[in-house]
Amino acid sequence: MWVRFFLKNKKKYLINSQGATALEMAIVGPLFLILLLGVFEVGMIMLIKTSMEMAILETVRFGRTGNTVSGQTSSQTAVGLATTYSFGLIDPSKMRLTVSAYPSYAAVPSFSALPDNGTQNFGTPNQVVVYTLTYDWNFFTPLVGNLLSSSDFITIRASSVVMNEPS
Repeated sequence: MWVRFFLKNKKKYLINSQGATALEMAIVGPLFLILLLGVFEVGMIMLIKTSMEMAILETVRFGRTGNTVSGQTSSQTAVGLATTYSFGLIDPSKMRLTVSAYPSYAAVPSFSALPDNGTQNFGTPNQVVVYTLTYDWNFFTPLVGNLLSSSDFITIRASSVVMNEPS
């Protein structure tokens, strides 16, 4: 019955555009919001990655000389530098600094096989040392997190390989 009424008065309903903007916003708005949150989330991940790379470079520069801050071990100094150069964006309690020494560059494993368990061996003079800073970033929005990862966090890593200075 209402179909006949609509067909009879279709010009009246097709010309009337009241509420069209609200309908368009209801369709496009959620998609735009998800896209906006995704861009924000990916931007934060890139900012954290860049901060971690800066932190690992400064940690390596300090660590390869064997210097320490007075009253601190090499490990405490390295973690302190990494915390400082991450600009407060990283929770230091979730950050893992792993330092592994190898006899030569040929003995260094591939990036995916590097340990990230938090052990620290700063090596001896002329040894090759791999510094790896690892952080598990928790997503701000679970919806975007589900689109980017199968878990509610993504592991961000920054590594650097150097040879210790001679004694």
